[in-house]
Amino acid sequence: MEAKAIGWLAARHTRFDPERAEEAGVLFARKALVELALLVGLRVRLDPSALDPDFSLLLDQVADVAGRASYRELVVRDEGALLLYAGTYAALRLCGREDPDFHRAIEQAVSGGYAACFERIPYRQLDLLHTLELAGVDHGLPMVDAVLPHTLLCADPSAFKLADRDIYAITHTVFYATDFGLRTPKWPDGFDLARTVGLLEALLVLCRRRGNADLVAELVCSLLCLGVHDSAEADRAWTFLADTQEVDGRVDGPDGVVHPKLGEGNLEYQKWATGYHTTIVTALACLLARSPVLTQRPRPTVPLPADNKGLEEALYRSVVWLSGASLSDEAEPGFAPAAAATRGARALGQPALVEPALSALATYLDAAPDQLWSRYGVEAVAEFARGLSGLGLTCDSLERFLTSTAAALREVSVVPAGARTGIRILVDLGVLAADHGAALLASAPLAPPGTDDIAAGLVALQIAQRADQIPHPRDAGAESWRPVAECLAAALPAAYRDYRLGEMAALVRALALLGWGEHRLTRDAAAFLLSQQTPTGAIGYPACDCSDNRAEAHRAWTQSCVIALAELISSRPLEQTASVMGTANR
Repeated sequence: MEAKAIGWLAARHTRFDPERAEEAGVLFARKALVELALLVGLRVRLDPSALDPDFSLLLDQVADVAGRASYRELVVRDEGALLLYAGTYAALRLCGREDPDFHRAIEQAVSGGYAACFERIPYRQLDLLHTLELAGVDHGLPMVDAVLPHTLLCADPSAFKLADRDIYAITHTVFYATDFGLRTPKWPDGFDLARTVGLLEALLVLCRRRGNADLVAELVCSLLCLGVHDSAEADRAWTFLADTQEVDGRVDGPDGVVHPKLGEGNLEYQKWATGYHTTIVTALACLLARSPVLTQRPRPTVPLPADNKGLEEALYRSVVWLSGASLSDEAEPGFAPAAAATRGARALGQPALVEPALSALATYLDAAPDQLWSRYGVEAVAEFARGLSGLGLTCDSLERFLTSTAAALREVSVVPAGARTGIRILVDLGVLAADHGAALLASAPLAPPGTDDIAAGLVALQIAQRADQIPHPRDAGAESWRPVAECLAAALPAAYRDYRLGEMAALVRALALLGWGEHRLTRDAAAFLLSQQTPTGAIGYPACDCSDNRAEAHRAWTQSCVIALAELISSRPLEQTASVMGTANR
């Protein structure tokens, strides 16, 4: 991969010359030049062997541009763009090509009272400090250790809330703080390397699913800069990058990296402009992976939480609220909330929490017709039946419905996959013979649901319907379910942005069923749902003034979240495995 990428860049080395660019593309070419220069400088630092012809050509191109007074003297005229010029010089200095005039011009700009001191966001400040360090320029600014605590990376953010610009802030913080893996910074108090690795891997899932090779490559670089070479998620990223790289070595960048009118009508230019950065960062990832001078450390594992205390306390409050809400309605509207509350109480091991609600509903529904039970859905009916059984309560109409359903199933020998959960429940309740239930379960197809062109919420529903057939993460066949989990995880950001709490809850539940209960994305999503709990125990902020609409939204959201949180408490922890990918294709 690396040789092909460098070959593609070398074949287009003149594109990095601002003098050859059209007027509208001059600044773009200067930015591209400094990024190319950094790659060449890092090649010298990370690999002590002699440069091959392609790298030598790229170095000569950078040196040729930087040797012009028309370029290097801009550093004292265009102070806001100090990093463009200082970065180019720093790279040449790393390659042994000192230029006293260029160095002096940078020093003058830095000491001029603006270029080095105008306000920058933290990771841009780290960029400045790193560049001046490599350029050998004194500055008197606060050092890296003083800036790091203010970065997004060290705030341990929620993974699924991050926009692309935030992810770039995180990757670049890692680059500059670690000097591209060549030093271990003094991380601020409370910094947890294992959680940071988990964050980077979670972001790899999201960016790979979005097809963003640029961020995928930067995230792989970040893991390598932290010394992590044995990440299973990075292995998947390498496969993605290899599949994305074109035959000539180019790696396509994401949409929107170039203004559509820049180079309009010039297809060759636009292919260069949209691919050069991703190709550079892919080459850098390969270079970091094979560098003999970087320290490697075993991938740190995030310890599982000692308990679910916070989760259980929140679930308790919501169960109490939901149980009470079911009593305030007519029986039919209150059935679904009561069933959900029963699921939550079962997860907590406190069935008495819902006894008043179940007792009232059992009495009200004692003479209900079969078609009423059919409308409620198998899961809700099952939870209601389990709850009644656990409390020693009965409901004649429910027992008749379950008995008649079991009798109908005795007449069939094949069922669809979606019926598996219902059959399992009937067996568990003792109304369907275990041997016939086993035969029916064996007839249902055991395969992951499709995800192409299917809304993630519908996929989550299918997962709930097939819960009993999902293999444990360590079992054979579990890997075939991974794309389903990734599809669901990748849907979390959009559900969050649109405040679709019910969908988020369904996604969290399905991820827990798939063995992703301890995955960073699942836990971050669950934490968000908990952050939406009101003092009453209801979940969600409807942002409306109509009392009926508010009550309806609270019931629906709390019902969905209680089921999801109950599943999360009961879920199997994700197996923390890692495999080492060979370097043959890098």
